[in-house]
Amino acid sequence: MNIQILPNWCKKLGIIIFIAFALPSAMDGVMDGINDGAREYSSPKTQVEVSLDSQSEKIQSNSKTHKISNYFGSELMHLFNILNIIGLIIYMISKEKIEDDYINKLRADSFQISILIFLLISLAIYSFKRNLNMPLDYFLCFYIILFLFIFSIKKRLY
Repeated sequence: MNIQILPNWCKKLGIIIFIAFALPSAMDGVMDGINDGAREYSSPKTQVEVSLDSQSEKIQSNSKTHKISNYFGSELMHLFNILNIIGLIIYMISKEKIEDDYINKLRADSFQISILIFLLISLAIYSFKRNLNMPLDYFLCFYIILFLFIFSIKKRLY
């Protein structure tokens, strides 16, 4: 697997692109978790008020959520997710400082192991939840991060 077409300095560029465009979607997830947690652990008095007047609860919850996707819009957030994946790919196909046949072997082994792990996890998810509704970028980012994680571990061990 010898497809390293970018120089070593592109690793830094890829990480910067990944972090810059992963933050908006990550912040949306964090804000959703905080808002859902605040609704779960609300006092009994507010739960009774919510059950009595569900319409006002919907209005209040919509007005209190300040999501980043509300500022950028769904099309721009989709573009951010694409750029996030592109940043990881740039990092993945950039050369190492010392590029030799052993690094190529480690890269190929890491690719093979990450494919096997990814397929096993996908099979496990599919066997428990047949109609999983998740965007493709979750799977792509997970696979690329898994590959990079395995490659860095193998590179440090050998």
